[in-house]
Amino acid sequence: MDISPQDINAWRKKIELIGIDIKSLEQDADPSRLKLKTKFMNRHFINELDKIGLQLIHITGTYMGRLNVLLEAKDASIGGQANT
Repeated sequence: MDISPQDINAWRKKIELIGIDIKSLEQDADPSRLKLKTKFMNRHFINELDKIGLQLIHITGTYMGRLNVLLEAKDASIGGQANT
């Protein structure tokens, strides 16, 4: 299932409300997952992502000091979850 640009924008707004500094948010190679690039991630942010319906799949660090965070909607319906 592809994530529409409207769904990505809705997720972006929800993630920004949590307080995460988003460098980029885009669809991953797997069409049901999102790739978030940020500078900082801690347990609080992971718990808050969980509350809005995003599950942390994987975190990797880059040479430039950024984090690539792979996220997936807990519910199969990303669009329905993003619009709430």
